[in-house]
Amino acid sequence: MLLLATALFAGYYEQGRSFYVKKNYDRAREMFLKAAESGGPGDAYYFLGEIERIRSNYLEAEKYYRSAISHKTTSRQYLINSYWNALLFAEQRNDYPAIAAICRSMWIRTGDAAARQKIETLINKLLWSDNNDAIDDYNAGMDLKKNGKAAEAMAKFQDALRTDSSFLAPRFEIGMMAYNAGEHDRASGYLEDIAAKIPFYAEVQLVLGDLQFARHNYRSAVEHYDKVEEYGFIDRAAEFRVRIKRGTCYYNLDEFPYAEKELDKALSYSARSTEALLLMSAIKIKMEKYTDALKTLQRAGAVSPDNPEIQYQLGSVYYKQDDPRYTACFEKLFSLAGSRKDVPAKYRKVFLLLARHHYDARGFERAEAILAAFDDKGHTFDSRLLAARTAYQLKKYDAAIEQYEKVAPPADDRFLLCKAYALSGRREKAKALLAELAAGGAGDYLTRAKNDPVLSSMARELGGGATPEPDATPRPEPKTDSGESGSGGAK
Repeated sequence: MLLLATALFAGYYEQGRSFYVKKNYDRAREMFLKAAESGGPGDAYYFLGEIERIRSNYLEAEKYYRSAISHKTTSRQYLINSYWNALLFAEQRNDYPAIAAICRSMWIRTGDAAARQKIETLINKLLWSDNNDAIDDYNAGMDLKKNGKAAEAMAKFQDALRTDSSFLAPRFEIGMMAYNAGEHDRASGYLEDIAAKIPFYAEVQLVLGDLQFARHNYRSAVEHYDKVEEYGFIDRAAEFRVRIKRGTCYYNLDEFPYAEKELDKALSYSARSTEALLLMSAIKIKMEKYTDALKTLQRAGAVSPDNPEIQYQLGSVYYKQDDPRYTACFEKLFSLAGSRKDVPAKYRKVFLLLARHHYDARGFERAEAILAAFDDKGHTFDSRLLAARTAYQLKKYDAAIEQYEKVAPPADDRFLLCKAYALSGRREKAKALLAELAAGGAGDYLTRAKNDPVLSSMARELGGGATPEPDATPRPEPKTDSGESGSGGAK
């Protein structure tokens, strides 16, 4: 059947060529249509376009040329001819975005450098001015810029704009000088105007995309990166970067299927990129595709075994699955990043989980060692509470008091603080705090104190009565539901 179909469309195409040479365009059109409908070569669409062009049916002709361009089997000669004919129609309409899109497709498909040159020429034409005075100021500015006189060059570019406000070339120079100087708001103001008037100026779109990305304006960044993808003459390395950034934008916009698609493409360009693999695994985690996330992380681990982010994400997945292997991952993460001064906040969250795990297992020394990595800025309410409780269990009462006094602990922890005061010789503070607890009405702390060998004498002074139990030991502090949970995967 396949051979029969091949013979049929080959026959239709050859008959169409024969009628075309004889200028019998009706019969040629009939045969070429049959060849195209039978799955024949893309060349048939090219000749259909030629027939409609000869008949002055330009819209139909352009449609067929575009079909020839999109067809994978169009021969190179007719493919290039179809591109140039489609360009001719777009130029007649002054449809510059269409010209740019066709040229980019031609450059990618055929490697024809003329396609790229054509867009560069068009962009330069649209950037330029007919005002000779403005041009003179611009050229003077370019000379000054080449000689390292940035301030004087900037002044000349401003003069050119005052003479002709529609002159985009000096606007571009001012925008890029501002961008390179870190004046991003000013750069955006100048470059956005150029992007609006020349949407296919991919280099400007890329700079604006990066500016919006840095500001976390991810929706706007995506719009600019889309223009780069549509019009940009960029190599695989540059497209890889655009895919990574656009995928990151979609990730932060919670549009995970789009992010996943971008990272699939990025990984097709660089399969061993740790950056791409980590972002892909983070996307899988957000989509709750945990098995896929683990496979991706295993690939990343093979490339970069000591990357802390890999351990963070692995531990996050295991934690979400209630798999005890999360502790080993977070331990390795702590060994890799715990001593850093710039520990990300998300890492501190899992260090707290790890410390709590050790605390619950009565591994107080290990919990203390992990919490010691938290500086004052890195501590949270929950980490200070845990640090205070850990110090208390290790009988380091002064350290426990120091941490407790930096927060407003809940009542049960205030009872522990009361005992720490007493055990460190601060009897009056302990008695005052016990009085506050007794007066608070939330829990019978006075009765507890009467039965505690450390606080019983104070309790009698405050409320009288009970005899302490001689063998009573300090109760381990209660676990609190702080609301702290897993890291939620990479962010």
